[in-house]
Amino acid sequence: MTIQRSEPLDERTFAETIAFITPRAEEMLWASIPWQADLWEAKQLAAAQNKPIFAWMMNGSPLSCV
Repeated sequence: MTIQRSEPLDERTFAETIAFITPRAEEMLWASIPWQADLWEAKQLAAAQNKPIFAWMMNGSPLSCV
């Protein structure tokens, strides 16, 4: 897919583009969740806090559409 700009890329339009693609604070709230990469550690932590486990799993490369 090609994106066509109506204006040339200069210092002003570059700054606008960066501001547009930079995540806002409310879009980064997921990063404040204490995610666990180790299932066994997550199980122990969940049991200690009497909380459930949310597991997101996939098969294949995370950089491709598998």
